[in-house]
Formats: sequence, C-alpha cells, structure tokens
Amino acid sequence: MSESLNLDDIAKWFVVATKPRKEVLAARNLRNQGFAVFLPQMRRTVRHARQISVRTIPLFPGYLFLEALSAVRWRSVNGTFGAVGIITSGESPAIVESGFVDALRARADAGGIVDFSGGLRIGDRVELVAGPFARQIGNLAALDDRGRVTVLLEFLATHVPVRTTAENLLPA
Repeated sequence: MSESLNLDDIAKWFVVATKPRKEVLAARNLRNQGFAVFLPQMRRTVRHARQISVRTIPLFPGYLFLEALSAVRWRSVNGTFGAVGIITSGESPAIVESGFVDALRARADAGGIVDFSGGLRIGDRVELVAGPFARQIGNLAALDDRGRVTVLLEFLATHVPVRTTAENLLPA
C-alpha cells in the first residue's frame, strides 16, 4: 500500500513583514521559536556626517523569509516581537515562488550576505556599492580572474576608470 504525498507536509518559504529596521530582531525571535529563517543582507557604503562606513543592510528592507509547513500556527509568527505579520494572499499565507529563496541562499555566505558579483561580463551596466563612488552606475570595462574590476564612470562628459573588486558591484 502506498502513502499519498500531502503537500501540507512539505516545508515552504513565506515572507514576514517586519517593523522598520527590526529585521535582525524579528529573525532572532523567530529562530528562538524554532522557525527556519533567512534574512538576506548586502554590504552598502553609507555616508553620514562626513564619515564613510560600510554597513550590512537587509537586501529587502522590512522583510525576511520563513520556512515552515502550511499548517503552522501563524498567530505565533504575527505576534513575534519585531515582526508585523506574515504576508497573505487572501486568507492564507502567500508562498514564495519555488527556488527563489534557494537561489538567494546559494549566493549567500554563512552570515547571509548575498554576493551578486558572479556572472558579470564586460560591457554590463553595474552599480558600485562600496567605496567613495558608492551608488554610481557605470559600465564594466575589465574583469580579471582574481576578482579585480575596472568600471567606467561618466563624469563631466568623459569616462573615468575606477578600479575595485567584483564584490563591490551589483548588476544595474
């Protein structure tokens, strides 16, 4: 006699909305309740009061991913300190498209920091995310096997080469 596969017994990924800048707190509290949580993050250069620092910020501010069975008690998630609630589609929690979170996790390191530098090609439009030219968009001019890159930024009707590492780039 064969057992039928019940789709409610398979863990799925869901999206939890968090309070502003409370993603890490919500993730910690959900983990303490036994949930599997993924909070994808990225490094971003921040300028404030004439100081430049590199901070780790959420890739999706205000949201995190939670892996659970469909039959889980959602009130415990919605009542978690730091969380606003689970994103729903109608009356039931919205399920994240299959493979989306797995693709993000494959690009993330142990700390959850996602690296999008893989797959860059010469001529691609890229955004610098670190250094003095953070948030500038240019064209990738050179890429070597050690991860060093040259990006052409347009300043005053001329192209200026900027050298950095591939981990400081995002596809634009």
